[in-house]
Amino acid sequence: MKVLITVGIFPPDIGGPASFVPKIADILSDKGYQVSVVCLSDKKIQDNRKYKVVRIIRRQNLILRWIKTIYTIIENGHGAKYIFVNGLPMESYVANLFLRKRLIRKIVGDWAWERGRNKGIIDDSFDEFQQKSHNLHIEVAKFSRGWTATKADLVITPSLHLSRVVESWGVDRQKLKVIYNGTSLSEINKKINKVQSFTNFITVGRLAPWKNIDTIIDSMYSLKKNGLKFHLYIVGSGDLDKELQKKILELNLENYITLTGQKDPDELKDFYLKSDIYIQASGYEGLPHVLLEAMNYELLVISTPIGGSNEILEDGKNGLIIDLIDGKKPNSENLCEVILKTIDNKDLKNEKIRNATILLREKFDESKNFEQYLEVFQ
Repeated sequence: MKVLITVGIFPPDIGGPASFVPKIADILSDKGYQVSVVCLSDKKIQDNRKYKVVRIIRRQNLILRWIKTIYTIIENGHGAKYIFVNGLPMESYVANLFLRKRLIRKIVGDWAWERGRNKGIIDDSFDEFQQKSHNLHIEVAKFSRGWTATKADLVITPSLHLSRVVESWGVDRQKLKVIYNGTSLSEINKKINKVQSFTNFITVGRLAPWKNIDTIIDSMYSLKKNGLKFHLYIVGSGDLDKELQKKILELNLENYITLTGQKDPDELKDFYLKSDIYIQASGYEGLPHVLLEAMNYELLVISTPIGGSNEILEDGKNGLIIDLIDGKKPNSENLCEVILKTIDNKDLKNEKIRNATILLREKFDESKNFEQYLEVFQ
């Protein structure tokens, strides 16, 4: 059986879909499926994989790229039973007008909201954005993301929260299925009860406005004033790179904070291993894979309870919660207070880490969750 997968980002790109798609493609290939992947890429790369990868150069005239992408999906979709859309939704839908294949769509967020926030057009929280009216440009984007979702035969989301949001776009509830993100539980040399006077923090993700990395930096400034010995690793890249670096220099935190840039999985593993606490200050997440990774490395998680994150945190059972102000940003002083209370409370830290370990085994074991995807295709 032939399966075509479409995605906007693919290794060496870093991000949720870029991590997920190679894994599901490998699994389907191992099960005898003939898999092809159509993706965007910054440059042509000779892929040495079990399946075919067709790369379309990302940085080119948008209309030309759009036409090339549709043509490439049509060209590679002949003979496929399913098109599994992890990105390029409009291009995949238009191509499928000609192919007439079964369309399975995975939705991990709202690209209309992300685009509006990235361009500075809106300042809405994720949930506010779903309810409010906006200018014509944003309303067209909202219509597009919802309309293409309704054209899928099945829509998979990684959290119950996002499933309810997608239903509000007009997708029939009978076409919705929740399959949680997972993480590998078998490959980690874990640290147990590491004791030290120096604390390493880490946060991982795109340097985008709703990630609120600036708030984390402000909290580090407060920690410095409190005399705490620490270092923060900010792993990722994005449009805010220079702005955040400037902020670090202005606060004289260059010896306390490192902007590492993007890291591949092996490099990221080293940062997890030398860290103690994972901080997430996002205003929205579908269901962040990085929280699961951090828990798997036995890091204490401090996070905002937004989107699918609270389906991991479970109201603070498996990590510590920092609340958002007006549903958008946490307070840096509140984050600082939570950190300071946690540093000296070894029992609290161990309790949260134990609970998180149990949770991973029960709900977020990657191997079990991928079995649900196989059931969908079978």
